[in-house]
Amino acid sequence: MRRLFAATFLTLATMASPAGSAAREVAAERYPLACVYFRRDLDPYEQCARRADGMVRVAPAHVARMRFERGLAELRVPGIGCLWMRRDGLALPVFMLDNGPDPFEQGLVRSWRDGKVAFYDRRLRLVLATPYDWAFPFNPRGEALVCEGCRSDGRQPASMVGGRWGLIDRTGHLVLPLAETDAADRRYFNRR
Repeated sequence: MRRLFAATFLTLATMASPAGSAAREVAAERYPLACVYFRRDLDPYEQCARRADGMVRVAPAHVARMRFERGLAELRVPGIGCLWMRRDGLALPVFMLDNGPDPFEQGLVRSWRDGKVAFYDRRLRLVLATPYDWAFPFNPRGEALVCEGCRSDGRQPASMVGGRWGLIDRTGHLVLPLAETDAADRRYFNRR
């Protein structure tokens, strides 16, 4: 207990000193983005994260405070969106669904890669990069509804309109060709 108290006192003393101020400035440079934790509170925390090659890296002190379920924690970074984060602090920006990160469906989650939809596994590894502008999650039959040339209608919640729609399998191959009809939509949602 004395060691813990002494370490805490030393940390607080360091933060109050000019050298502590320099340490905070370095931390702010290394982790300039604020975060909001899900499943704990919704308060913003400064000096929490930084961009890292299309992903986000979260500061170790913040990783230690988060609640993990099945190896992942939910996080929001203003200006980036909702993310899933691993215990090592690496986080993937994903689609937002109902004010939180897109859930994993059939073991995969949707994200963006080079402006197109991509699917990642629970270890946040890229499984499938697609050439499509939008995709729904994979359904229990292993099909995802995708579109090319569609766009958001701008409403909240948004709908995707226009374009050509088709179905892909988990390898990315078209199982129902892109078309301007609702055939893919009906099959995906199992409406005859």
